[in-house]
Amino acid sequence: MVLSAETRKCIVHLLDGQKLDIPLQPKLLTSELLDIVGSHFNLKEKEYFGFYYYDIKENRCWMRENKKALDHDFQKINPIVLYFSVRNFVPSVATLKESHTVELFFLQIQKLVFQGELECHSETIFKLAAYVLQATHGDYVSNNIAANDLKNLNVIPIKTQHEYPTPSYCELKIIEHYRNFDGMTRGEAIVNYIGDVERLPM
Repeated sequence: MVLSAETRKCIVHLLDGQKLDIPLQPKLLTSELLDIVGSHFNLKEKEYFGFYYYDIKENRCWMRENKKALDHDFQKINPIVLYFSVRNFVPSVATLKESHTVELFFLQIQKLVFQGELECHSETIFKLAAYVLQATHGDYVSNNIAANDLKNLNVIPIKTQHEYPTPSYCELKIIEHYRNFDGMTRGEAIVNYIGDVERLPM
């Protein structure tokens, strides 16, 4: 596709790790960009979400919904890099109406936990990681399979890893919880994960 001189290439990072290539046209509003990305998830509750970018000083900046996308103070790089994210959290996900929304909240919270932006005791980290295993891979089969699956998941913050002598210790603690979740559905694992996070002291 040939872009006009005023249109800029843009990569939008999604919460599930995927990326969308979206050309930003001069008149495109941030709210319209949200409609485009939201359609990727069949997302109806768009009011909880937004986009952020990093300025030249690496500050996180949220895009304004009623402003043209290209009127934001992006770095002079091509393509523009944006991050689709939860912007407005709710006291309880029980107030959310759509399963798509709950799943995106789950991915966002999982990211915050992994990055250390949500402070959790290590035992809570292990239990939360076990919920992610259950939601992603289903019931426990064996320690070896669970350990291999864990290697592909971002669930243990660097700080927690440094508290213990070996990664295998953390894996075994997670698997202890994981074995107790036999029969738990993906939806139940997601709701339990979020519920445990909601009960954390803030």
